[in-house]
Parts: sequence; structure tokens; C-alpha cells
Amino acid sequence: MKQKKNARPKGLGSGLSSLLGVEVEKHTDNYKMIPLEFIKPGPWQPRKIFDKDDLESLSNSIKKQGIIQPVILKSNGTLKNHYFLIAGERRWRACQIAKIHEIPAIIRDDINEDKIAELSLVENVQRSELNPIEEAEGYQSLLINYNYTQEDISKAVGKSRSYIGNIIRLLSLSDKAKELLLQKKLTIGQIRPLIGHKDADIYLDIILKNKLNSRDIEKLIKNRNIKVPKNKDKNIDIINLEKELSEITGLGVNIDFDNLKQTGTIKLQCKNLAEFNFIIKKIKT
Repeated sequence: MKQKKNARPKGLGSGLSSLLGVEVEKHTDNYKMIPLEFIKPGPWQPRKIFDKDDLESLSNSIKKQGIIQPVILKSNGTLKNHYFLIAGERRWRACQIAKIHEIPAIIRDDINEDKIAELSLVENVQRSELNPIEEAEGYQSLLINYNYTQEDISKAVGKSRSYIGNIIRLLSLSDKAKELLLQKKLTIGQIRPLIGHKDADIYLDIILKNKLNSRDIEKLIKNRNIKVPKNKDKNIDIINLEKELSEITGLGVNIDFDNLKQTGTIKLQCKNLAEFNFIIKKIKT
């Protein structure tokens, strides 16, 4: 049953122990060995991405020591003898890598699906197992589907209200920005100043090429005239144009072009007064 509007969540801080109500070991009547292919991740699971190295490490541990803690399952209402995961998806995935065909499980059909969805999010957030976008989507789901307030979420997961609000705002980013965040090419601190900015994707290219830190990015967004570090790898079209002008004038040429402002400068390097007068004469004619 969903919570009433403005109702505060109770007992979420204890994660799955609160969800299960009692210790898993007491449910020996529901303990079974379940084939891996009969199990699927629950539709309520907020976590979508799993680190390959982490799963490989867990797989090696399972090969040596076996599975110490059973997974928690709920019966699939449409397929007989098939189940959804409530807890233990990492173990289930690691067993597949280890080529183990069955996994110890506790069947908990007494748990309401709405409660599973709520506490599954809290559990993952508390363990820091979600990437920023998954975390934001989870918080948004609590706000929309379970009538939570940001204050309720803050108390449930032990994070400040401002943190919750800032994370949710990540969902307004472009797909390109989200992907860079997921690939860990940019941090939340670097991404945050771009939220809501119409030229965000243009800024992303500048940030990546010049390896700007969060402070540089804030200045860039604020006044748009920050002097960014020069990129050694110039655009090939700029390099070709420099060569062409150098051949025509016989002088050294340096072109500095700002992709954001679509403006730039051309510097002609005169070694002496004669070369300087030559350029002045050409310009006048």
C-alpha cells in the first residue's frame, strides 16, 4: 500500500533488515536451491549498471568459498516456479560468471511490492552501489510514486536535502552529459554548473578538451571569457589554414579560435621591420 500524502517513512534507515522484518535465517521453511535461469531482477530494482571487475572478483570468491548468504526472492506471478530478485542481484550475476547453476534462496511472498521498491532504493543508496543517474531516478520515483518529500528522502538515506535536490536535477541534463558522467569522464562537480544551460553540450566539448576543473567551469559559465588552457591538438582545419597563410605571407601564423563564441584571432609573426612593413602594405592594398 502506498503511503498517504505527506506521510513520513518509518524504519527505512535499517535497509533490508527493516524490509524483511526478521532475520533471514529464521525462514528455513522457505529456503530452496533455485536454478539461476528461473530468476530475474525485480522490476523495482533501481540499479541498472554493475561493475564488471567487481562482479569478476565476487565470482572468484564464490568459486572458492561458495555462497555464504542466500538471495531473497519473490514468486513471479505469471510464471510458475520462477522468481524475482528482492536482494542479492550481485551474487546472482556473479554466479552466472562462475558457471554455478543453482543459488540458495529465501522465498518471501509475504512482502508487499510497494515496500520492496521503496526499501530497495534505500538499501542501494546506503551502500553507495548506484551511479548518480540511477540514484536521481530512484529519488524521483519516491517523489512521484510514493508521495515522498525531499525531506522524507533526506531522512531515509541520511543525506542532506540540498544533496537530494541537486542529484535529482541531474535528470535534466542532456544524454551526452549523462553519458560522460556515467563513464566518469566528468564529475558531478564539473557537470553541476551546466544544469539548465542551453549551451551545455558546447561547453562539454570545451571542458573535455581543456581539462577544466569545477572552478574554471563556474567562471566559464558566469562570464564566458575565461582564458582556457590551449589545446595542443588543434582542429585539423585550423592547422591547414595556418600552413596556407604561412605559405602565402612567408611568415609564421598562429590562429586561436574560440568554438563557443565563434570568434578568434590570427597572429602573424614578423621577425623584423621589413616583414612588418610588408604585411602593412598588403593590408592597405
